[in-house]
Amino acid sequence: MARRALVAAFLVALALLPAGTASADNVGIRFGYYTKVKEPFVGVEYLTRVSHRVYFNPNFEWVFTDGFDYFTVNGDFHYDFPMQGHTYVWLGAGLGLARVSFDGGGGNTDAVLNVIGGVGVRTGHVIPYVQAKVIVKEDSEFVIGFGLRF
Repeated sequence: MARRALVAAFLVALALLPAGTASADNVGIRFGYYTKVKEPFVGVEYLTRVSHRVYFNPNFEWVFTDGFDYFTVNGDFHYDFPMQGHTYVWLGAGLGLARVSFDGGGGNTDAVLNVIGGVGVRTGHVIPYVQAKVIVKEDSEFVIGFGLRF
């Protein structure tokens, strides 16, 4: 029940962002793999420009696990390197929260540091991309993700 409420709250927050800032390639979906827990994830994101090459990318990722719930809520920033053509290359970092809760009760929420790097290619109105992320926390995690920005 709590996870549905959190997902709903994140989606409502995305919907409430100023309409003037929403345009193509601002909203995306992502999926991939958390290597330490050896499970896939799905997520949503919003991308907005902060300055010429700096972007803010709040996102939510839900990890598919058995016996416990695992999700992250993140506020990442990244720098897009100057490239020619339709290719994007970025590096960045951000802060987030990682929540693990067990079916039998108990769990923990950790503040985390995310370190990210990715490559995307504009193909019409969609940007498919691949991104690597290290979640720095007590039991750090490496994540490989694939996404589509619309």
